[in-house]
Amino acid sequence: MIAMGLTRNVLAIAFGALGSVCVVSSDASAQGYPNRPIKLIVPLAVGGPADAAARVFATALTDAVGQNVIVENRAGASGVVGTEAVVKSPADGYTLLFGSSSVFAVNPAVMKNLRFDVRKDLKLIGLVTQTEHVLAVRPGIGANTLADLVKIAKAQPGKLSYASSGAGGISHLASELFNLETGTKILHIPFRGGGPALIGVLSGDADMCINDIGITAPHVRSGKLTGLAIASQQRSAMLPDLPTFTELGYPGIQSRSWYGLAAPAGTPADAVQKLEAKTTEIAAATSFHASLNKAGLQPLMMTPAETAVFIEGDLNKWARVAKDAGVEADK
Repeated sequence: MIAMGLTRNVLAIAFGALGSVCVVSSDASAQGYPNRPIKLIVPLAVGGPADAAARVFATALTDAVGQNVIVENRAGASGVVGTEAVVKSPADGYTLLFGSSSVFAVNPAVMKNLRFDVRKDLKLIGLVTQTEHVLAVRPGIGANTLADLVKIAKAQPGKLSYASSGAGGISHLASELFNLETGTKILHIPFRGGGPALIGVLSGDADMCINDIGITAPHVRSGKLTGLAIASQQRSAMLPDLPTFTELGYPGIQSRSWYGLAAPAGTPADAVQKLEAKTTEIAAATSFHASLNKAGLQPLMMTPAETAVFIEGDLNKWARVAKDAGVEADK
C-alpha cells in the first residue's frame, strides 16, 4: 500500500498548475493546430459511462476545432492500458486521453507498480463532466430497500457479490466504502468497464453494483434492476423517488465519477492552449449541457486552482478507503 500525503502544491506542480504549459516547438504547431483528425482514447469499455461522456465531448470538440475527433476505446486494468497508450504516444496534440476519476485519482492511490505517473506524464487540459453513482441490485436477491440489503448481507457474509468496472477502479472503491460504512462483507467481481459490470448484474453474474446513474437508471425504471440509493448529497432528477444514502442513515457513502481531457506531457504550447480554450468554451455551452443531460451527465466547471484541490481531495479520500479496506491493485 502506498502512502498518499500529497499536498496541494505537489499536485499543482505535477499537473502543470493547469495553466502553465511547456513551450515546445514543432512543425505541426508551426502549421497551426489542429490540421488533421484527433484521436481521443477512452481507457474504458464501449457502452460504459466514460464512453458515453467521451462521445458527447468528441462531438462538441469536433465542431469547436474544425477537425474530426475520433473516439477509440482501449479498455483494460481499470484504465491503465489506455492511459499508458496515451503516455507513450507522440506529444503532438493528436492523441488525447479522455480519462476518468479512476485514472486521475483512484489508480494512483491503489496501484504501486504503474509504469507511468499521471501527475508527471500527462498534462491535464481540464475537467469536463461528472455523474452520480447509484446502488442497484438484481431483483432475485429479495432486497427492496437498503435496509433489506444490509440485513441480508450481514446474515450471510461473503454470499452476495458486487460488480465493478475493474480492480482498483472507482466503482470498486465505492463498493468497498459501502462495505466499510454498513459493516457488510460483499464480495468483489471485477469486469472490464462500467457497462460490462452492469451487464454482469443484469445477467445474474453479480448481485449488485454501484455504478453511474446514466447507464443504470433505464434498467431501474424498467424493473430489471432495483434501485436502492443515490450516493450524492441530493436526489437525482433521473430517479427522483430514490433516496440518498444520507437520507437512509449513511452520510459517509458519497461517490461519483468525473471525466477530464489530458494530453501527453510535452505537448506543444499552442496545442495545449487551444485545447484549454475550446474545452472551457464547450463546458460553458448550454447545448453541451443539454447533450450531457440526455446521457445522464452533468457539466463540471472549475478554475485551475479548484481543479487541483478537487483532484487532491478525491485522491486522498480513495487512498484512505483503499487502506481501510485493504485494497491493492497491482498492474
